[in-house]
Amino acid sequence: MKIGLVRHFKVKQPFPSKFLVSYNELVKWFDDYESGEIEYQPVDKLDANWTKCYASSSERVTKTARHIFGDDIILIDSLRELSVLPLMNKKLRLPVLLWGILIRRKSVSRNSLTELFKNKITIFVDELVKGNDKAVLIVSHGLVMIYLQKELIARGFIGTPFRDPDNGKVYVYDRA
Repeated sequence: MKIGLVRHFKVKQPFPSKFLVSYNELVKWFDDYESGEIEYQPVDKLDANWTKCYASSSERVTKTARHIFGDDIILIDSLRELSVLPLMNKKLRLPVLLWGILIRRKSVSRNSLTELFKNKITIFVDELVKGNDKAVLIVSHGLVMIYLQKELIARGFIGTPFRDPDNGKVYVYDRA
């Protein structure tokens, strides 16, 4: 079985120009980012005959998946990006960079949201490898791809490792 992982295309969404950003302004920025215009680019499908495509139900991912694979994609909510915004202090006004650091730390720390997120990814991969598909493309988000990569390696798949996957690049994992 061959599995291709792809991160959505870059989104044309500038960061807030204000120095201090409130929680509500941050949430608004994330909403705008979700529906923002993306930078389409050619994608090297690595001469694989991808027979099925799963994608996060996120708008920017769906646009990317349709550009790469066509309209016959299967949208999966468990492939959506982890949102730890509900865990953040809603009273703070911080620089965007500091918000980003706090969000990243919450995204990798043990909490109810990250545990649920990891469990959904594990269940998805369990079901995926039980199937009889030969070449599956998965279009999602950077952090989701990191967890997918861990789950695939744990099940004997081999591929090119990544820490911060490039947008629109296919990373292939084959069953060893």
